[in-house]
Amino acid sequence: MALKMTLAEYKDLIATTATIVTVIQFLSGTDICRKIIKQGSTGDISGFPFVGGVFSTSMWLTYSLLLRDASMSVTNTVGLVLQACYLYIYLKYCISPGPWFSTRRQMMVFFTLIAVVQYYVFLSGMDIELIKTRVGLTCCAASIIFCASPLISLTEVFSTQSTETLPFPLIFSTFVVAGLWWLYGLVIQNSFVQYPNLIGFALSGFQLLLFIVYPNKRKGELVGETRQV
Repeated sequence: MALKMTLAEYKDLIATTATIVTVIQFLSGTDICRKIIKQGSTGDISGFPFVGGVFSTSMWLTYSLLLRDASMSVTNTVGLVLQACYLYIYLKYCISPGPWFSTRRQMMVFFTLIAVVQYYVFLSGMDIELIKTRVGLTCCAASIIFCASPLISLTEVFSTQSTETLPFPLIFSTFVVAGLWWLYGLVIQNSFVQYPNLIGFALSGFQLLLFIVYPNKRKGELVGETRQV
Protein backbone atom coordinates (compact mmCIF):
# COMPACT_ATOMS: atom_id res chain seq x y z
CA MET A 1 0.00 0.00 0.00
CA ALA A 2 2.82 2.38 0.92
CA LEU A 3 4.57 1.59 -2.37
CA LYS A 4 1.41 2.40 -4.36
CA MET A 5 0.97 5.69 -2.49
CA THR A 6 4.59 6.61 -3.16
CA LEU A 7 4.33 5.70 -6.85
CA ALA A 8 1.08 7.66 -7.18
CA GLU A 9 3.03 10.82 -6.45
CA TYR A 10 5.13 10.15 -9.53
CA LYS A 11 2.30 9.00 -11.81
CA ASP A 12 2.86 11.66 -14.47
CA LEU A 13 6.64 11.13 -14.46
CA ILE A 14 6.28 7.35 -14.79
CA ALA A 15 3.67 7.71 -17.55
CA THR A 16 5.76 10.22 -19.52
CA THR A 17 8.95 8.18 -19.17
CA ALA A 18 7.18 4.95 -20.14
CA THR A 19 5.66 6.64 -23.20
CA ILE A 20 8.98 8.07 -24.40
CA VAL A 21 10.93 4.83 -23.88
CA THR A 22 8.22 2.76 -25.56
CA VAL A 23 8.13 5.04 -28.60
CA ILE A 24 11.93 4.76 -28.83
CA GLN A 25 11.54 0.99 -28.76
CA PHE A 26 8.93 1.21 -31.53
CA LEU A 27 11.40 3.23 -33.61
CA SER A 28 13.84 0.30 -33.62
CA GLY A 29 11.87 -1.04 -36.57
CA THR A 30 13.25 1.76 -38.72
CA ASP A 31 16.65 0.01 -38.80
CA ILE A 32 15.08 -3.13 -40.23
CA CYS A 33 13.12 -1.13 -42.82
CA ARG A 34 16.25 0.83 -43.77
CA LYS A 35 18.03 -2.47 -44.38
CA ILE A 36 15.11 -3.75 -46.47
CA ILE A 37 15.03 -0.60 -48.62
CA LYS A 38 18.82 -0.60 -49.03
CA GLN A 39 18.96 -4.20 -50.29
CA GLY A 40 15.77 -3.81 -52.34
CA SER A 41 14.04 -6.84 -50.82
CA THR A 42 13.05 -8.34 -47.51
CA GLY A 43 15.42 -11.27 -47.96
CA ASP A 44 14.99 -13.77 -45.11
CA ILE A 45 13.44 -11.19 -42.76
CA SER A 46 10.08 -12.34 -41.36
CA GLY A 47 7.05 -10.09 -41.59
CA PHE A 48 5.44 -11.60 -38.48
CA PRO A 49 6.87 -8.99 -36.03
CA PHE A 50 5.23 -6.20 -38.05
CA VAL A 51 1.89 -7.99 -38.34
CA GLY A 52 2.03 -8.88 -34.66
CA GLY A 53 3.00 -5.30 -33.85
CA VAL A 54 -0.09 -3.94 -35.61
CA PHE A 55 -2.27 -6.43 -33.73
CA SER A 56 -0.73 -5.75 -30.32
CA THR A 57 -0.83 -1.95 -30.58
CA SER A 58 -4.40 -2.11 -31.94
CA MET A 59 -5.54 -4.17 -28.94
CA TRP A 60 -3.78 -1.94 -26.41
CA LEU A 61 -5.10 1.20 -28.11
CA THR A 62 -8.64 -0.19 -27.91
CA TYR A 63 -8.16 -1.07 -24.25
CA SER A 64 -6.67 2.32 -23.41
CA LEU A 65 -9.65 4.03 -25.05
CA LEU A 66 -11.97 1.94 -22.89
CA LEU A 67 -10.00 3.05 -19.83
CA ARG A 68 -9.80 6.63 -21.13
CA ASP A 69 -6.09 6.59 -20.31
CA ALA A 70 -4.29 9.35 -22.23
CA SER A 71 -0.73 8.03 -21.78
CA MET A 72 -1.54 4.55 -23.04
CA SER A 73 -3.66 5.96 -25.89
CA VAL A 74 -0.88 8.26 -27.14
CA THR A 75 1.76 5.52 -26.87
CA ASN A 76 -0.23 2.94 -28.79
CA THR A 77 -1.47 5.42 -31.41
CA VAL A 78 2.13 6.23 -32.26
CA GLY A 79 3.01 2.54 -32.14
CA LEU A 80 0.15 1.56 -34.43
CA VAL A 81 1.08 4.19 -37.03
CA LEU A 82 4.74 3.11 -36.98
CA GLN A 83 3.95 -0.61 -37.16
CA ALA A 84 1.54 -0.01 -40.05
CA CYS A 85 4.28 1.90 -41.91
CA TYR A 86 6.78 -0.91 -41.27
CA LEU A 87 4.29 -3.48 -42.55
CA TYR A 88 3.62 -1.42 -45.69
CA ILE A 89 7.35 -1.20 -46.43
CA TYR A 90 7.76 -4.92 -45.82
CA LEU A 91 4.96 -5.81 -48.24
CA LYS A 92 6.26 -3.36 -50.84
CA TYR A 93 9.71 -4.97 -50.89
CA CYS A 94 8.63 -8.58 -50.32
CA ILE A 95 9.36 -10.12 -53.71
CA SER A 96 9.61 -13.78 -52.66
CA PRO A 97 6.30 -15.65 -53.11
CA GLY A 98 6.67 -17.75 -49.94
CA PRO A 99 7.14 -14.94 -47.38
CA TRP A 100 4.65 -12.71 -49.24
CA PHE A 101 1.82 -15.27 -49.06
CA SER A 102 2.76 -16.20 -45.48
CA THR A 103 2.58 -12.57 -44.38
CA ARG A 104 -0.73 -12.07 -46.20
CA ARG A 105 -2.21 -15.09 -44.38
CA GLN A 106 -1.01 -13.72 -41.06
CA MET A 107 -2.56 -10.37 -41.91
CA MET A 108 -5.90 -11.99 -42.74
CA VAL A 109 -5.97 -13.81 -39.39
CA PHE A 110 -4.90 -10.87 -37.21
CA PHE A 111 -6.90 -8.22 -39.08
CA THR A 112 -10.01 -10.41 -38.82
CA LEU A 113 -9.42 -10.63 -35.06
CA ILE A 114 -9.01 -6.85 -34.88
CA ALA A 115 -12.29 -6.33 -36.77
CA VAL A 116 -14.11 -8.79 -34.50
CA VAL A 117 -12.79 -7.07 -31.37
CA GLN A 118 -13.75 -3.62 -32.68
CA TYR A 119 -17.27 -4.83 -33.43
CA TYR A 120 -17.50 -6.45 -30.00
CA VAL A 121 -16.28 -3.32 -28.22
CA PHE A 122 -18.17 -0.60 -30.04
CA LEU A 123 -21.23 -2.26 -31.59
CA SER A 124 -22.18 -5.31 -29.53
CA GLY A 125 -23.88 -3.30 -26.78
CA MET A 126 -22.65 -5.70 -24.07
CA ASP A 127 -21.73 -4.73 -20.52
CA ILE A 128 -18.76 -2.35 -20.61
CA GLU A 129 -16.99 -3.97 -17.63
CA LEU A 130 -17.20 -7.39 -19.27
CA ILE A 131 -15.82 -5.91 -22.48
CA LYS A 132 -12.91 -4.33 -20.58
CA THR A 133 -12.11 -7.68 -18.96
CA ARG A 134 -12.10 -9.64 -22.21
CA VAL A 135 -10.13 -7.04 -24.18
CA GLY A 136 -7.70 -6.80 -21.27
CA LEU A 137 -7.15 -10.56 -21.39
CA THR A 138 -6.48 -10.35 -25.14
CA CYS A 139 -3.92 -7.61 -24.53
CA CYS A 140 -2.26 -9.71 -21.83
CA ALA A 141 -1.89 -12.66 -24.21
CA ALA A 142 -0.45 -10.47 -26.97
CA SER A 143 2.10 -8.88 -24.61
CA ILE A 144 3.26 -12.15 -23.07
CA ILE A 145 3.75 -13.74 -26.51
CA PHE A 146 5.81 -10.73 -27.63
CA CYS A 147 7.99 -10.72 -24.50
CA ALA A 148 8.52 -14.48 -24.58
CA SER A 149 9.32 -14.76 -28.30
CA PRO A 150 13.13 -14.56 -27.83
CA LEU A 151 12.88 -17.63 -25.55
CA ILE A 152 12.61 -19.73 -28.72
CA SER A 153 16.38 -19.38 -29.03
CA LEU A 154 17.09 -20.70 -25.52
CA THR A 155 17.65 -24.29 -26.65
CA GLU A 156 20.47 -23.12 -28.91
CA VAL A 157 21.81 -20.84 -26.16
CA PHE A 158 22.07 -23.72 -23.69
CA SER A 159 23.53 -26.14 -26.26
CA THR A 160 26.17 -23.69 -27.54
CA GLN A 161 26.61 -21.88 -24.20
CA SER A 162 26.55 -18.62 -26.13
CA THR A 163 24.02 -15.78 -26.33
CA GLU A 164 24.97 -14.94 -29.91
CA THR A 165 21.45 -15.71 -31.16
CA LEU A 166 19.70 -13.48 -28.61
CA PRO A 167 18.86 -9.87 -29.63
CA PHE A 168 20.37 -7.93 -26.70
CA PRO A 169 19.00 -4.44 -27.65
CA LEU A 170 15.45 -5.79 -27.99
CA ILE A 171 15.64 -7.75 -24.74
CA PHE A 172 17.12 -4.83 -22.80
CA SER A 173 14.56 -2.34 -24.15
CA THR A 174 11.76 -4.81 -23.34
CA PHE A 175 13.14 -5.09 -19.79
CA VAL A 176 13.02 -1.31 -19.32
CA VAL A 177 9.66 -0.79 -21.04
CA ALA A 178 7.95 -3.67 -19.22
CA GLY A 179 9.34 -2.45 -15.90
CA LEU A 180 8.01 1.07 -16.41
CA TRP A 181 4.54 -0.08 -17.50
CA TRP A 182 4.43 -2.50 -14.56
CA LEU A 183 5.01 0.45 -12.24
CA TYR A 184 2.33 2.40 -14.09
CA GLY A 185 -0.05 -0.54 -13.70
CA LEU A 186 0.57 -0.42 -9.95
CA VAL A 187 -0.20 3.30 -9.92
CA ILE A 188 -3.52 2.97 -11.76
CA GLN A 189 -4.26 -0.34 -9.98
CA ASN A 190 -5.00 -2.22 -13.20
CA SER A 191 -4.18 -5.94 -13.19
CA PHE A 192 -4.23 -6.22 -16.98
CA VAL A 193 -1.45 -3.63 -17.19
CA GLN A 194 0.45 -4.93 -14.16
CA TYR A 195 0.73 -8.66 -14.67
CA PRO A 196 1.72 -9.03 -18.35
CA ASN A 197 4.36 -6.35 -17.88
CA LEU A 198 5.59 -7.99 -14.69
CA ILE A 199 5.90 -11.28 -16.59
CA GLY A 200 7.66 -9.47 -19.47
CA PHE A 201 9.96 -7.76 -16.98
CA ALA A 202 10.85 -11.10 -15.36
CA LEU A 203 11.32 -12.95 -18.67
CA SER A 204 13.53 -10.26 -20.18
CA GLY A 205 15.46 -10.03 -16.89
CA PHE A 206 16.10 -13.77 -17.05
CA GLN A 207 17.32 -13.43 -20.63
CA LEU A 208 19.65 -10.59 -19.63
CA LEU A 209 21.18 -12.85 -16.97
CA LEU A 210 22.04 -15.30 -19.73
CA PHE A 211 24.39 -12.70 -21.23
CA ILE A 212 26.37 -12.87 -17.97
CA VAL A 213 26.26 -16.67 -17.66
CA TYR A 214 26.88 -17.36 -21.36
CA PRO A 215 28.91 -14.51 -22.93
CA ASN A 216 28.88 -14.14 -26.70
CA LYS A 217 31.56 -16.55 -27.91
CA ARG A 218 32.02 -14.69 -31.18
CA LYS A 219 33.00 -11.54 -29.30
CA GLY A 220 35.43 -13.55 -27.20
CA GLU A 221 36.97 -15.11 -30.30
CA LEU A 222 37.32 -11.70 -31.96
CA VAL A 223 39.07 -10.32 -28.87
CA GLY A 224 41.40 -13.33 -28.86
CA GLU A 225 42.20 -12.85 -32.56
CA THR A 226 42.91 -9.18 -31.99
CA ARG A 227 45.32 -9.98 -29.19
CA GLN A 228 47.14 -12.53 -31.34
CA VAL A 229 47.58 -9.93 -34.06
